[in-house]
Amino acid sequence: MIFYIFTILKCLTLKLNIMKASVLFVCMILFAFIVNAQDLKLPTSKDVKNAEQGVKSEAAKTTGQANIGSLIGQLTSNISDKSLTDSFKKNKGDFINKVSSVNDAAGASSALQTLQGGILPSAMDAGWGKVKDKWVKDAKTANTVKSVAGVAGTLEKNINSSAFKGSWSSARPAWQAALSTLAK
Repeated sequence: MIFYIFTILKCLTLKLNIMKASVLFVCMILFAFIVNAQDLKLPTSKDVKNAEQGVKSEAAKTTGQANIGSLIGQLTSNISDKSLTDSFKKNKGDFINKVSSVNDAAGASSALQTLQGGILPSAMDAGWGKVKDKWVKDAKTANTVKSVAGVAGTLEKNINSSAFKGSWSSARPAWQAALSTLAK
């Protein structure tokens, strides 16, 4: 095909001026690419709708199975060990097992305070220092699952993204959806 393009160009340069030949050559090259290009498959509205339903289904599944304790357990399991104090690291597995069955505000509040104390200060965002005192006060006085969910969300938002395992970015939307349901 390129041979034909060059042949046509050679013939045209004899009869046309260089500018016209150059424009025609560029058009021929573009035509060759278009003819040989693969068809791009753009997602249909049905594909987008199916993807949205998949995300909603995953969030609903997580929400249906979640209680405040299991959400704290999920958060804890997604914090990398390098972001935790040595003493918390040693007991992380036991902490997750115990907290996962917690479904009352008092137990969840206590667990969040323990978790916060086990996170290294360097793993928290710079703004944490400004909200920490209020957070501690709110955590100590949280007496409903709704208020504990708010405290959990505040803690999670103030943990530096580098303190999480890589899997957290994909798990986070469903976790937030479940937490949001409990915060209502």
